[in-house]
Amino acid sequence: MSHDNNNREKILAAARSLMAEKGIMKTSLADIAREVGISKGTLFYHFASKDDLVNDILADHFTNLVNITQQYLPHHLEDDKPSQVLEMVFNLFISDHDITRLDLYLLQEGFQGNENINNKFMERKRNWRRYIAEELERSFQIKDALHLSALSTMLLAMIDGLAIQLLVEPGSVNSNEIALTLAEMIKLLASAESHE
Repeated sequence: MSHDNNNREKILAAARSLMAEKGIMKTSLADIAREVGISKGTLFYHFASKDDLVNDILADHFTNLVNITQQYLPHHLEDDKPSQVLEMVFNLFISDHDITRLDLYLLQEGFQGNENINNKFMERKRNWRRYIAEELERSFQIKDALHLSALSTMLLAMIDGLAIQLLVEPGSVNSNEIALTLAEMIKLLASAESHE
């Protein structure tokens, strides 16, 4: 790993830790630079703003989640257990409360007119919808583009909503029950689609 990449990883780790501890608004770039032991100039070389830093933390996190799901999904699919696939995805996406807080921060920034953040945020959400649609097609053999688009949008909204619900009321979500119910509903849709 190059020195630049090493610094970048240290900055991301320190920023995530400080923001989780102190909150995003109360964490300054100077705090992050001090924690890593670098100058603010070095930090600015890697990240032009706190928003860019938060966005990269989220982007790296979601890239890791995609890698994990791509590694483990095929095993569940071979066993023909789509509810386990859904439960695994829910648990991966809703278990990291720090990431949920950062995601909400970016959403708030977007609502308040931060166009740069909003564009990156929406691009990431579009990428997630595409990824979810691909997995739905693979897991449940759903081919109809309209169904795939609607289901992927609903699943992403559900994941976001469940994560927020867990932030507000820890322990309130039973991902197993949700996954089982959702898998049954999607199977019914897939069955209806195959009879058309």
